[in-house]
Amino acid sequence: MTVPDTDLLGKPLTELEREVATVHSALEALAGRDDLPPCVAAGAHHALAATWQIMNDLDLPCSQPEDV
Repeated sequence: MTVPDTDLLGKPLTELEREVATVHSALEALAGRDDLPPCVAAGAHHALAATWQIMNDLDLPCSQPEDV
């Protein structure tokens, strides 16, 4: 996933929103890998769910954690 330029309402992202989206995107890439040890995969999915909550609350576009 790439970092979006706007929120779901079309407003440009603030610096903080962009930072959150960057972290979420990196976790999404990590959680999507198929070569992770079980403990790393579980931790990455847990962290992805936490950042998804932030993305959702800020109305930032992102996929559902279970889709990764």
